[in-house]
Amino acid sequence: MPVSEQDHSSSSSPATAAASGVIVTAAGPTMRSVLHDQALPTFHRFAARWGYDVRPEDLGRDGSGADDPAQGAKFAKLAILRAALTDYPLALWLDADVLVVRFDEDVADHLHPDHFQALALEQVPYEHRVNPNTGVWLMRSCPEAFEFLDAVEAAGQQPGPWADQGAVLAALGWRRGDERYHWAGPGEGSPFLERTSWLPPGWNQPHVDGRDEASCYNSPAESYATRPTVPRPHAVHFMGLTPEARASEMARLAAAALGE
Repeated sequence: MPVSEQDHSSSSSPATAAASGVIVTAAGPTMRSVLHDQALPTFHRFAARWGYDVRPEDLGRDGSGADDPAQGAKFAKLAILRAALTDYPLALWLDADVLVVRFDEDVADHLHPDHFQALALEQVPYEHRVNPNTGVWLMRSCPEAFEFLDAVEAAGQQPGPWADQGAVLAALGWRRGDERYHWAGPGEGSPFLERTSWLPPGWNQPHVDGRDEASCYNSPAESYATRPTVPRPHAVHFMGLTPEARASEMARLAAAALGE
């Protein structure tokens, strides 16, 4: 079941009149320290450079891997995005395990003027799949954005490791592949796909270093070795790592990004 409105509380403040948009994110007990200690300082630096507000949400629960609390926490981003889009012209969702590591470009530059959202494609040769990844998700406040969120919620939490991301694939008319999303790829498409922009890969780059089988879940460590990367990404996503491994790797890269 999706996480309800009562399962999370907002630490948001009223919209700033001059803000070009808002960064939204969320974490529960498992991810809260990583979000506040590592990720949020990089979000605030990006926000100050490009005129965004920042609204972190405090979830009542989350989990690790693909357990039920973790899946519910992932699906909570839909309600959080919906609320943000009622107050701001743009809403940028960043997962709690994402770091912004460059601040010289506004992600909104990659949203086509006639499109309602922008996502990056995740490419995993080891699993023969390519799919949108919702760890970095930019939306424009317009009727189609709310219609798309309606379609994602109607699809519901999907089986397997991707509660929200699988529902986004369903709403886009993407081909799922097998039960683990191996062989996922473009399908027949839905009308929403035509007005979706694609972010450069460096705006949602998987963190590929420092992985072994003990530190990974969902995909094996070797699946990260051949994932495409760029030399100077803007945002790095520490997906598929255990909480301990994620905290260690994020702390190392966050210090470098913030010049500490």
